Amino acid sequence: MPVFHTKTIESILEPVAQQISHLVIMHEEGEVDGKAIPDLTVPVAAVQAAVSNLVRVSPKSIQTTSPQIIAKGAVVCVCRVESSCSQLVKAAQMLKADPYSVQARDYLIDGSRGILSGTSDLLLSFDEAEVRRIIRVCRGILEYLAVAEVVETMEDLITYTKNLGPGMTKMSKMIEERQQELTHQEHRQMLVGSMNTVKELLPVLISAIKIFVATKTSRGAGVEDAVRNRVFTFDKMSAEIHEIIRVLQLTTWDEDAWANKDMEAVRMSLALIESKMAQAQAWLKDPHAPAGEPGEQAVRVILDEAGKVGELCAGRERRDVLGTTKALGQMTDQVADLRARGQGPTPGCMQRAAQCSQGLDLLFSKVDGAARRLDALINAKQAIGRRLDAAQAWLADPNGGPEGEENIRALLAEAKRIADLCEDPKERDDILRSISEIVGLTARLADLRRQGKGDSPEARALAKQIGAALLNLQSKTNRAVANMRPAKPAVTLEGKMEQALRWVGNPGVDDRGVGQAAIRGMVGEGKRLAGGLVGPYRQDLVGRCDRTEALMASLADMAARGEAEAPHARATAAQLQEGLKDLRGRMQQVMTQEVSDVFSDTTTPIKLLAVAATAPADTPNRVEVFDERSGNFEAHSGRLGATAEKAAAVGSANKGTVEGIHAAVKHSRDLTPQVTSAARILLKNPGSQPAYEHFDTMKNQWVDNVEKLTGLVDEAIDTKSLLDASEEAIKKDIDKCRVAMANVQPQMLVAGATSIARRANRVLLVAKREVENSEDPRFRDAVKHASDVLSHTISPMVMDAKAVAGNIQDKGLQKAYLDSCLRILGAVGKVREAFQPQELDFPPPPPDLDLGQLH
Repeated sequence: MPVFHTKTIESILEPVAQQISHLVIMHEEGEVDGKAIPDLTVPVAAVQAAVSNLVRVSPKSIQTTSPQIIAKGAVVCVCRVESSCSQLVKAAQMLKADPYSVQARDYLIDGSRGILSGTSDLLLSFDEAEVRRIIRVCRGILEYLAVAEVVETMEDLITYTKNLGPGMTKMSKMIEERQQELTHQEHRQMLVGSMNTVKELLPVLISAIKIFVATKTSRGAGVEDAVRNRVFTFDKMSAEIHEIIRVLQLTTWDEDAWANKDMEAVRMSLALIESKMAQAQAWLKDPHAPAGEPGEQAVRVILDEAGKVGELCAGRERRDVLGTTKALGQMTDQVADLRARGQGPTPGCMQRAAQCSQGLDLLFSKVDGAARRLDALINAKQAIGRRLDAAQAWLADPNGGPEGEENIRALLAEAKRIADLCEDPKERDDILRSISEIVGLTARLADLRRQGKGDSPEARALAKQIGAALLNLQSKTNRAVANMRPAKPAVTLEGKMEQALRWVGNPGVDDRGVGQAAIRGMVGEGKRLAGGLVGPYRQDLVGRCDRTEALMASLADMAARGEAEAPHARATAAQLQEGLKDLRGRMQQVMTQEVSDVFSDTTTPIKLLAVAATAPADTPNRVEVFDERSGNFEAHSGRLGATAEKAAAVGSANKGTVEGIHAAVKHSRDLTPQVTSAARILLKNPGSQPAYEHFDTMKNQWVDNVEKLTGLVDEAIDTKSLLDASEEAIKKDIDKCRVAMANVQPQMLVAGATSIARRANRVLLVAKREVENSEDPRFRDAVKHASDVLSHTISPMVMDAKAVAGNIQDKGLQKAYLDSCLRILGAVGKVREAFQPQELDFPPPPPDLDLGQLH
């Protein structure tokens, strides 16, 4: 059964489709075994009743359909359905008289197809009219959003807001009703997500317009920043509404959704590579540029993004891109190492830097070529799918015009494009043979139809043969495209691990490279995690990744030689299996520790930015302090996003959580510079209420998004592991405080106490979220009790820390402070213990009885 994209269409068309399918099956069975077709009067009467009902309700719907062209199309569809139904009734009558009638069988199948396609087209016409109605409202909102550019007074803003509000409410209501009508879960989620984003951005847009008007009217500073905020919000809202319009027009869910996602990922990588290229080249060409500065980071970003594109390629292209990326990575390491040792201006270092510079240009051209090839494959495959329906409709119509032949020619051209891109000569030749065969058959059919013989047995047989050949060609091109795409590992680490172990357990079975792709994905994520570590910790994780990769390559070579079941292959597989489990454990440990550190305090940098932005105009070094804090805020936001992406890749999240993390990170990256702009406007206009309100709006948007991101990250990682990491980190902070007191360093002590308090509050947040999400009363009571104890230990510790910081050499104050720290540590341990699996309450065992006691 086909999948209908709305519940209304499904409820009407499903019964018709079932009846038609039943008739088609009987027809095919009769054709294969030569048996007589039984009396179809009853099933045809059922189809006729369903069609009559549809025809009866159609006129009223057609009268209210707009535009007129759709209404005319609906009338044509109704006529076609009635005509096809008459043909079906005639076929039933003929078959009743002669169960072996070939002509009656042809009428049966043509009438069945006509009813199903006509009914489908009719319902789609009505649905298209409804979609157009919603799109008109969306386009009206888009046009009115653009008016924001000419709002320059408060009166204009009041009028603008009054007019925009009702339209937004109407659009929201229509989208809500539409998403409930859709049968595809993915389409529903896309509509709801985009509409929610538009709603969230509406107050931001109004605030951005208001601050622009206020700064321009008062001739204050920061008009350029206000314009940037307004343009950013307008562009983001417009993009989401355009996405709503796009999704509204979708009628099918593409099972090859990888295509669009992969192409989007490639385009993003290309754009990022292009944006970083100038900075990277400048660093490479300057022999005095130090290691570790933004130029080197730009080179690393380019190589990382190129690697992502390489992972989306297959065959020679994949090896070429990934090989170049790896070689350039090693050269960059050498250049950075030499410059770190002060040898940047030496001939050897300058030569390596020049080679690396040339290699980056070459890499960009390879990545660009890979993107073009992927785009061509996707477009050709999708074009064949679109053309095929029209071609089959033309083949089924004996009186079809020349446009159907054009559709087949266009379809064959797309198939040839795929053949030309094939690396496998056998696959290419197979597709080209099919194309040649279809060209000859189509020419014969077209010639017969031009002679007025389209309804002859020969023409009908040819049409049937061409239809089957087209389906076969589509299957071949789909297979060729699939073979030119890399094996896709799972999204989550656990999914990759499962795929990897399945291959390791049976390396001789062809899994299309999925297992090896999963291992490469794990190794890639491991190396990205290692990039955030220092010294021996980094070397340790990289070493585990390299060993795992080497074992995989060795096992793959043995399997390729047919030695998968040999003793040495089994020994390698056992080593690889243990290596994978060890690597997974270490990656999760590193990631959890990073989450514990980075997410222990998410909002202090933005609070400090707010303090700097609202500092009185006569504050010394006001601008310098603001610049420092805005830089810290942006760096902090970047760390949150990067760590969240690692949690998505390495944690135990499901697909929905992973996608949610990526969406929240993207929103955070878009929003961060806008928050800084809003803060700068406030800095330049001290005391301005509109500037303060605008910054407050942008700040709250950022904070809300980070809170959402924090919740998603907590979902992505194991709670007990996070609590373990937090407890260990608090122990290290206490040790630092001991060192600070011993060395009389009050600032170091305050930093340690602040870190302890933040980590304890983070534990409370995690515990609170778990209590809210649990339905186990015993678990909730245990966690809540432990959390209450912890919450009462934080303030006393902070007070003791202030006391000892004021008189750091007082032994009594030192002891009191350390006792407070240990109480927090103990309370955190109690929270962690509350998350331990509960022992089941079994009844006590029966008493031991000897035979004497039984008398």
